[in-house]
Amino acid sequence: MSYLRLVLLSMCLATCYYSLTITAIGIAAADKIFWWFEWKDNFHFYHIAQNFIGIGLAALIPAYLVHSYESDKRWVSIGIVIFISMLLQGNINYAPWDPLGIVRFFKGTLYYGDIGSVGIFLEILFMPILWLLVFGKRTKYQTSPVHPAQKDI
Repeated sequence: MSYLRLVLLSMCLATCYYSLTITAIGIAAADKIFWWFEWKDNFHFYHIAQNFIGIGLAALIPAYLVHSYESDKRWVSIGIVIFISMLLQGNINYAPWDPLGIVRFFKGTLYYGDIGSVGIFLEILFMPILWLLVFGKRTKYQTSPVHPAQKDI
């Protein structure tokens, strides 16, 4: 039952992560993240920075929920989240659960893509992992408060 719950939670979070990343990419394509600052010299860097912030914020939610609810199996869960999100990204114009979506995603971003799509691929892959590492470090080094009367015990 524990693995069934892990897979169901991961699939739900992957669908959420997919929709958040698609929204972040769309907002960055419409130039609505840094609307007050127009970077005229290097448009590609500006666009990659917009995607980095948008996908970074989108990856925060599933990473936090995986860390909160599946802390023992968080790496398996986040791996499922990333894999299914990539599968859904590759199946934008196809059936949602077509197994060739992952191949389409890799071909569209890494093989045939430009620098912006390679950046999107790396951000979708690594941002949830980085957030889990941040949450792991945060809880690892936190100590529980000790009451002054218990210091002598």
